[in-house]
Amino acid sequence: MLDGFTFTGGRKKRRDRRADRQQPEPAQEQEVLRPAPEPEAAPAPPPVEPEAPAASSIRSYTWTGGRTRSNHQLELETLVSTGDAYQPDSVLRLEHQSIAELCRHPRSVAEVGALLSIPIGVARVLLADMADLGLITVHQTVSESGSAPHLMLMERVLSGLRRL
Repeated sequence: MLDGFTFTGGRKKRRDRRADRQQPEPAQEQEVLRPAPEPEAAPAPPPVEPEAPAASSIRSYTWTGGRTRSNHQLELETLVSTGDAYQPDSVLRLEHQSIAELCRHPRSVAEVGALLSIPIGVARVLLADMADLGLITVHQTVSESGSAPHLMLMERVLSGLRRL
């Protein structure tokens, strides 16, 4: 019969039995009493991390009312700035107010989304809403100036690549 741990029978071999007989029983060790260790100083409290902005806890569809598209074609590089209709002391939605404060100087759509920690699609919809209300000005991009590629821009990109 095999035991559950080896492929051999459950009986010990003669050599193993002899070795067991010859080993002296271990002497009982006397316990050595040692003084208790000194208590350690309490660990420093973990650093306080700033709370995540409220924008990260709000679902995207609540910012935009479920919309994913807007009336304006806003590219990532499109510059926007605060328009003439914006009054700093006017009552606006919270997200419009924070965007208006960011856009006092021209900023790209990508910058606005990144600084507010919101998805780029949400930033596009909010910026388009503000453009419809006249709160921001959407500046013309190179791609909007015509269907043909802008030769000057392409030359600048090429010269920059050559410098690398």
